[in-house]
Amino acid sequence: MGLPQLWLWLKRLVIFLQVALEVAVGKVLMTLFPGRVKQSILAMGQKTGMARNPRFAPDNWVPTFFGIQYFWFVLKVRWQRLEDRAEFGGLAPNCTVVCLSGQKCNIWDFIQDGWAFKNNVDIRQHRSLQERVQAARLLLARSPQCPVVVDTMQNQSSQLYAALPERLYVVQEGRIRYKGKAGPWNYNPEEVRAVLEELCTPPRHVPQL
Repeated sequence: MGLPQLWLWLKRLVIFLQVALEVAVGKVLMTLFPGRVKQSILAMGQKTGMARNPRFAPDNWVPTFFGIQYFWFVLKVRWQRLEDRAEFGGLAPNCTVVCLSGQKCNIWDFIQDGWAFKNNVDIRQHRSLQERVQAARLLLARSPQCPVVVDTMQNQSSQLYAALPERLYVVQEGRIRYKGKAGPWNYNPEEVRAVLEELCTPPRHVPQL
């Protein structure tokens, strides 16, 4: 094991201890002060609009915090962010993805053209590419106005873009023009809309004096 790999595992150990402490403290506070903790979680939900979603009542998602599944999910997210290779203004990782037809392609091709809330879509952890494609068809059934692809089972795109559980990007000519914050609390579709409108607006002609 080389020094870079050893350093990575040391970082993972530190993150493991941090997440374990955060979840343990959260569990204790939830037990001792359930009202205050619930208000704090609801405040985060108001910030992102989740609390305004009629599909999710607070009883669907507040009780899911600070459990074993929550711990492993948060740990997985924090570990994955150590492999983030997508930087604003830098080259976008040209990862392999899979169309729902089964054909493999790359993210740049489109430039040219664990833990879950209750009452959510029930999708188990994917054990094969076929299961992942089948899950993606649930999104396709809603007729999105964009191509739908899935990551490979090696999860390369998810790792290099630090996309777990969700993150929004704008990629233009192979470069990252917008990198949103990680969801579910911090992603903002309105920021994406503003960036797209700015990129699509032709520059104003300034008359010469």
